[in-house]
Amino acid sequence: MGTIDRDVPEFMDAVVNYAPKDYRFSHEVGVPKKPESGILVKVTGCGICASDVKCYEGAGRYWGDSVNEKWVQAPIIPGHEFVGEVADISEKDSDRLGINIGDQVTSEQIVACNNCLYCKKGKRWLCQEHDIYGFRKAVPGAFSQVWIASLTGPMEPNCFLTTTKRIVLFRSS
Repeated sequence: MGTIDRDVPEFMDAVVNYAPKDYRFSHEVGVPKKPESGILVKVTGCGICASDVKCYEGAGRYWGDSVNEKWVQAPIIPGHEFVGEVADISEKDSDRLGINIGDQVTSEQIVACNNCLYCKKGKRWLCQEHDIYGFRKAVPGAFSQVWIASLTGPMEPNCFLTTTKRIVLFRSS
């Protein structure tokens, strides 16, 4: 189907979280490769929420303490509240999802496991095994120029919202 900008660089600008209070801006982060079934998003904006601030400050919930195991898998690109423009999507996925090149999209930040009791009951927001973009290696965040959504596997994104106000839910097969 093509892309908006066929000149996707080999490297991109991104913020990388290495440790509490050690977030670094880099011009040399490798651009991830879009899987066959995936969406390449050119990020146009990324918000900072309270969890980002708590993680930056070193809260035990993220970095571990006497009560919590370490949850952040650094180094990682943070950012889970974002919007961007679809730059590449296969024709098959575009037809299946109703998402086209040029659409503005965002994603539900909770990436559910699709296997636990809550997920099987359709209550993915209660998933105990979930990931959140920007904290775990499996789901890098969007404080970057490019973000990739994989549409396959147990940790597939579960919601995109386009500017046409349609919500497309992804479900495990």
